[in-house]
Amino acid sequence: MKPDSRAPATPRKTPQQARSRVTIDAIFEAALQVLLLDGGRQLTTTRVAERAGVSVGTLYQYFQNKQVLLYAVLERHIERIVKTVEATSVASHGQPLEAMAQALAKAYVGAKMTDIEEAQALYRLSEDLDGREVFAGASTRMHTAVVAMLKTARDAHFDDPETVAFVFLNAMTGPIKAILENRAPAGTCYPTLASQIADQMATMCGAYLHRVAKTVGAAHATQAAA
Repeated sequence: MKPDSRAPATPRKTPQQARSRVTIDAIFEAALQVLLLDGGRQLTTTRVAERAGVSVGTLYQYFQNKQVLLYAVLERHIERIVKTVEATSVASHGQPLEAMAQALAKAYVGAKMTDIEEAQALYRLSEDLDGREVFAGASTRMHTAVVAMLKTARDAHFDDPETVAFVFLNAMTGPIKAILENRAPAGTCYPTLASQIADQMATMCGAYLHRVAKTVGAAHATQAAA
């Protein structure tokens, strides 16, 4: 269940000082380690504090209970993925469609599959915590970033970049979701699979972008005829 809406899912204390930031990082890392060992339902703040090398009291200074801590861990994971997509989209402004598709596919797959066991554990956690709100916010931000990128394509333009971005992003989530749900082929080598999926996603998304786009030359000709 999602934390009570009255309880912040972010740290109680803002880690302004370097020491506080180190403590927060240690708590997050410890929570992930315990999560991987025991699962979200068996995780306790005591075990997390012990593994982080801090007192339970210190942990509670930042996170008021287990649910808030786990929700914050999930938010941090998703924020890293969103920032990767946003940064890649900005870096791809003005590029050809093919380059955009390649860059985004590789960045997205890389962010999701850097540590597949961690990603799978957090995927299961998102179901236990009802992470729909945080996922909705992440989807909105990624969609906005991709729309802005598509509008700058060097070799094409789109009549409806909002729909194109929606299809583009959701085309990439399907195979990743199957992996997170342990539906990958038996005996899969995940590093190899990640590379293959990134390449195949780039091919698929690149073909889709070219299919629905209007080339710059064609667009100019249409405007001239009008």
